[in-house]
Amino acid sequence: MNIPPSFPLYSQPIVVALFVRVPIPGRVKTRLAVNLGNEGACHLYRAMVNDILHNIKACGYSIYLFHDGDDQSELPDNWRQAADGIVAQRGENIGERMSAAFEHCFANKVEKVILIGSDIPGLDSSIIISASVALQNHDAVFAPAADGGYCLIGLQQGAYHPALFQDIPWSTEQVLRTTLEKCEVSCLRVTLLKVLQDIDTICDLKAYCQNIFGPAIATNRYLTSAGFL
Repeated sequence: MNIPPSFPLYSQPIVVALFVRVPIPGRVKTRLAVNLGNEGACHLYRAMVNDILHNIKACGYSIYLFHDGDDQSELPDNWRQAADGIVAQRGENIGERMSAAFEHCFANKVEKVILIGSDIPGLDSSIIISASVALQNHDAVFAPAADGGYCLIGLQQGAYHPALFQDIPWSTEQVLRTTLEKCEVSCLRVTLLKVLQDIDTICDLKAYCQNIFGPAIATNRYLTSAGFL
């Protein structure tokens, strides 16, 4: 893989790896698009990513963007400007892509990696800092998602095992449970953060609107303009 010139090669104590999709209407949040339309779903997605980038920056941690597709120039300018490194995702499924991201970061002398998704308005700087603190005394940290998966996984370099991402029933309510079982087999010290709500469906969105997260400024601004709040 060719590493962009902006990708830092010096030792770093901690990095936040953010998985993003190129925000093109019809390619992001397709299940939400049934109700919001392609443009609306895309606007919401961009707002959620903007909030998460702001929260990571507030922590002072380096940001590595792992994007789908092959052309990073399709990413919004403010996303690219916020990133310390930009890398195309590798792998056929989400497990392979996450595993490859950890491998890439650890190969570039990162000591601890916190990997997060891009559709969780409640994932603010306090959660990210809590994950960082947890990795001082634990091998792995997870923020469970309300649907049975997880929306944050943090690992120390020595705790990374490809098996953590293999043979997982992705997109089911068994994702976190199965992953924790693999952590136990690998004798990893694990801690869990609070459960968070990701937004994939209109039901998820309605649940969020009933309990909005104040610091998600861009997300809430869009939802207000769209008549959801």
